[in-house]
Amino acid sequence: MSSVVIVDDQGVNRKVLAGLAATLEPDVQVKAFSDPLQALSYIREHTPDLLITDYQMPTMNGAELIRRFRCVPDCRDVPAVVVTAYEDVAFRATALDAGANGFILSPLDHQEFRQQSRRLLAQRHAEMPVAGLASIAAVNQYDMFNNLVENLSVSLVEKVHSLKRINAELKSLLEASASPAIFVDDGLRIRHFTPHIPAIYAVTESHIGHRLDSIDCCLIYGNLLNDFQRVAETGKTVERYLVNRAEPAHYLLRIIPNRYVDGAFAGALLIFTDVSTWDGPRAPQPALH
Repeated sequence: MSSVVIVDDQGVNRKVLAGLAATLEPDVQVKAFSDPLQALSYIREHTPDLLITDYQMPTMNGAELIRRFRCVPDCRDVPAVVVTAYEDVAFRATALDAGANGFILSPLDHQEFRQQSRRLLAQRHAEMPVAGLASIAAVNQYDMFNNLVENLSVSLVEKVHSLKRINAELKSLLEASASPAIFVDDGLRIRHFTPHIPAIYAVTESHIGHRLDSIDCCLIYGNLLNDFQRVAETGKTVERYLVNRAEPAHYLLRIIPNRYVDGAFAGALLIFTDVSTWDGPRAPQPALH
């Protein structure tokens, strides 16, 4: 039987997280706390199999909670995840540095929550030693593995900080340019867009989190979903020449894959370049899908 500890100072969020955690496995034990200190007190007496914590809390943020959690002798290798908003890149880097194993994005995707939590619980149970079968060789191997993980964690933190800087620079560059661009996650949900994208898609800030293929587009383009899936599967950029429905304007669309530091597909960046006035060799005809 698995044990899950939830920490969130917001009552509604705590109730939702606890309710979802209760569906992870049969007979799973879920304890929810509003106060991180109370959670730590409980954890010292009852080692959980998974810790899920909000990041922004008044008495102690999620990174500090995980840092103290890792100091509890039996919790060194217990999976811990942090709930953060998509834009909180700095928070996620700090939490990762403190020992977090992953992140759950807010607004909460219930399917993503279950998949990630079940994966971490399975990993936790697979790594737990069988009582009475420990040996000196096994302990040495365990220590070597932990040293490897610690070294990899340092490297991962450096990559996260580097990606944070690169993403910020890319965002600034795109916003300073005249090219409409939009960022989507691995479910084709809108995460961010430049001020120029309304020239292509009828989006506003209220559409953040909505699927891009549900938004009106002024271009003749019926293959967005297929092209997006192709980018996700191959990891290669897809290009399309498109025409405006009402105006004599041509655009070059580039769908560029975006990946997490571990190589997993994280979504894509769509950049639309107006090629109506291009000179030189004749461009390929627009795709009339």
